[in-house]
Amino acid sequence: MNIAVISQMFPCKRHPISAVFFANLMRELAPKVNELIIITPRPYIPRSFAKINKGWQKWFLDPEVTKENGMEIIRPHVLLLPGVRFEGINGILIQLSLISLLHKLIRKRRIDVILGYNMLPEGIASVRLANMFKLPAVFWAIGDDVNIFANHNEINRYLSKKCIEKSSIVLTESKDLEDKIIALGANRGRVETFYKGIDVSQFKSLPSKDVMIRNLKLNPARRHLLFVGRLTREKGIYELIHAFTSISKRYPDMDLLLIGEEMEKVQVMDILRHHGITKRVILKGIIPYNEIPKYMKASDFMALPTWAEGLPNVVMEAMASSLPVVATDVGGIPEVLKHRVTGLSVPPKNIEKLKDALIEMIEDKQLRETCVRNAKELIEDKFDVRKNVDQLYKMLEQIRN
Repeated sequence: MNIAVISQMFPCKRHPISAVFFANLMRELAPKVNELIIITPRPYIPRSFAKINKGWQKWFLDPEVTKENGMEIIRPHVLLLPGVRFEGINGILIQLSLISLLHKLIRKRRIDVILGYNMLPEGIASVRLANMFKLPAVFWAIGDDVNIFANHNEINRYLSKKCIEKSSIVLTESKDLEDKIIALGANRGRVETFYKGIDVSQFKSLPSKDVMIRNLKLNPARRHLLFVGRLTREKGIYELIHAFTSISKRYPDMDLLLIGEEMEKVQVMDILRHHGITKRVILKGIIPYNEIPKYMKASDFMALPTWAEGLPNVVMEAMASSLPVVATDVGGIPEVLKHRVTGLSVPPKNIEKLKDALIEMIEDKQLRETCVRNAKELIEDKFDVRKNVDQLYKMLEQIRN
């Protein structure tokens, strides 16, 4: 079986952790198929313009074609329009830009199935190309594509509905997204939730917590509340900051550890300075993906007060690393975080409920140990990428046939 994947998100020099969990799944899939071709479009920018704007130079860091982990990765330049309102149109632009490339690959019998990662623009492009060349089409709905992009305007909504209608099957990150895809008009029999999973093995081989704390140069006398994600309003960063401000007085030995793109760092720092707790907050910014499990091992608790999600991998990783988790009950999170069974869940945008849940998790040792044990068992049983890849292979083989 030969598979072509279309995804703008895939690890590269420009963004080493882009869609890293999807990339892990593809790496596991590669040895099971004849060929796995990853087509990851990048915006067309004339090279001369990169000399004017240093930010544009990042799009030229990676060569157009590479071989990595048994996969051929092709990075064609594609005309794209900026902004959420154009995501549907960008699907058509990607389709038109890739016709020649797909024609060459199909002529050499190198494609049996086309898979798009993200409903729009990649899913739209994948389904339209597959229909054009009379191939099975699969796309993956992952979160913002359904929750935000599809309903942003009538064009996005129309193209999303056509994409769903013409796809052989739609894969979703969570049951919540599955319901939303069905609400957009999908036949229930052609939508299936598929958990990509995480590489559970990486959490089993880590040194002890004391060693991690020492290696990461954290203070062994302090406890750490961890947050991993973009520092944005939608990720609940302000609720977390205000909740931590309140509990910091109760637990003078606890610091807040923030990992992720510091998009609203200025606003966050203003709040911290106002409350006089800048020294109690550690900002690490973006770090290499393989460093994140180390910080989880070194931390004591994790909070993710996000407003909307598909199924955040960071929650599953925290559970795999035996880290007690407090998170909001949005999107697919309740599919892994069962309240008082595998963690504590709270409603989004609620500082008081978040604060109370953090205090309960910190102070109730028996609850904490129960949640950690149950969560670890759940992740190892149902969310191990090495187990789940066999299910994906069988599904794609069935679609091809």
